[in-house]
Amino acid sequence: MVKATLYENHVSLRGNEANRLHNKGAYGVQDGELKLCMIEACYLAEKGRISVYRNNKKMDFRSLMNYSIEKEKNFEIKYFVYRDLRERGYVILATEPFQMYERGTRPPEKPTSLVYAISERAEFSMEEILNMLDNAGKMRVIAGIVDEEGDITYYFIKRYVMKGKFEENEYEGKVYVLNDRCAVWDEELIKKLSERFIGKIVGNFMQLSLMETAYVAERGASIIRNGRKISIKTFMRYAKDIQPDIERRYRIYKELRERKLIPKTGFKFGSHFRVYDVSPEKTHAPYLVHVVDGRYRAAWAEISRAIRLAHSVKKDMVFAVIDKEIEYVRIKRITP
Repeated sequence: MVKATLYENHVSLRGNEANRLHNKGAYGVQDGELKLCMIEACYLAEKGRISVYRNNKKMDFRSLMNYSIEKEKNFEIKYFVYRDLRERGYVILATEPFQMYERGTRPPEKPTSLVYAISERAEFSMEEILNMLDNAGKMRVIAGIVDEEGDITYYFIKRYVMKGKFEENEYEGKVYVLNDRCAVWDEELIKKLSERFIGKIVGNFMQLSLMETAYVAERGASIIRNGRKISIKTFMRYAKDIQPDIERRYRIYKELRERKLIPKTGFKFGSHFRVYDVSPEKTHAPYLVHVVDGRYRAAWAEISRAIRLAHSVKKDMVFAVIDKEIEYVRIKRITP
């Protein structure tokens, strides 16, 4: 076990063992001596690779951890994630965020992932997630969420592109406003809508959601309320009183349709849409899409619940983020 010296915010050591630690495990930075950050020092001390001294007195692992926790915010959260990934066989640089290499690789090769260590009590912020993705370049973004028992759940986060194969129709005919939904009685229009998986046939008529009605009207159909034709603008004012977020949701509904996808309600799954990329008659929807804006915040427990539910029904959880532009962000649970 090699002797190392604790300074204010790092640990230094020299000699052959220091060289081996750096060359084989990519620990620390060499600058005449090997400088370890406190996370690296704690890990190597725990593994019995180094003995850390402060003022010529040896520190046990507990004392070294307590010192580090006092010096660095959220140290224990970062340490748990760093330790776990090292134990899984990864070379990981203790930068912030961590830089992780594929198994069997190390510097001077390039890291493949940025890993963020986060407490389950931290707030989920979509703005921060987008910044993570912006700063990652070609690297993957992984969040390691540490729960109160010290267990870690890893999520792979990426901007996502969904594409389907459905061509859209133009529509003629009348859609009648009922109250919080609409109805189609015309058999020809019902047939055309059914071909594009819009609406639901109930007995001898078809019901449409408010969003579906707006979409069909934009593509040529007429909206009738109280016996009179109304404009799409008038209809949206009416619909907004019933469903205050309809403009935001409709923007995503329409955009998904433009991507040749089939969005249907995701209410049963706790999201805004379930989305098909092939015929709903042939398969289950591969995506759940929830509409948020760039300022969206939530508890990580809420995000974890949504992702777990999506996984349990074999779907990917995708957030449709409305800011200046529309972005889709997929968050998927992984095992490193």
